[in-house]
Amino acid sequence: MSSTLKLFFTALFILASITACGPDALYDLSGDTHQLRNTDSTLVNFPSDFKGELSLITFIYTNCPDVCPVITANMTNIQRALDDTTDINFIEISFDPDRDSPTALKKYKDLYNLNQQFTLLTSYPNNSDALLDKLDIIAQKTYANPDSSNYDMRHSNTLYLMDRNGYIRAEYPAHRVTPEHVKDDINYLRSE
Repeated sequence: MSSTLKLFFTALFILASITACGPDALYDLSGDTHQLRNTDSTLVNFPSDFKGELSLITFIYTNCPDVCPVITANMTNIQRALDDTTDINFIEISFDPDRDSPTALKKYKDLYNLNQQFTLLTSYPNNSDALLDKLDIIAQKTYANPDSSNYDMRHSNTLYLMDRNGYIRAEYPAHRVTPEHVKDDINYLRSE
């Protein structure tokens, strides 16, 4: 085989490898299935049930005393900043399934007046651990008093932009990324 032909096949292999991992993908969720429940207790296969559309994904817990409400507010600010939201999912996944039942998530959704484009998801305890690990999400219970059953969560503060094929293409600090920044990235993905 000539060196030119070897070079051609090497370049073709590299191009195929890059394409298989997704263009500019930070995380590949394209082949994953994580069974979660929505506010109606309906089983949702994440992310496959959202393929074909763009998704903004973040992680919260409903008992959060500080940053989670700010993250939710920022998600609504991003939604309002978009000229067209027809192909966008706004997904908040709880990393506290012990307390965040579908009913608790429904109350949270109602409290913050989140519309039908928002999907709040939870799991059975420990069912979402694989997803959290894959996205490098920190979610650890912290107890002010070791003899108490009350706890808060030390957790990540990340917002992800997932493309139509299940690839995470961007991540942001969830509570402070500007809606314009996310809007620009969404418009870029729409143009691909």
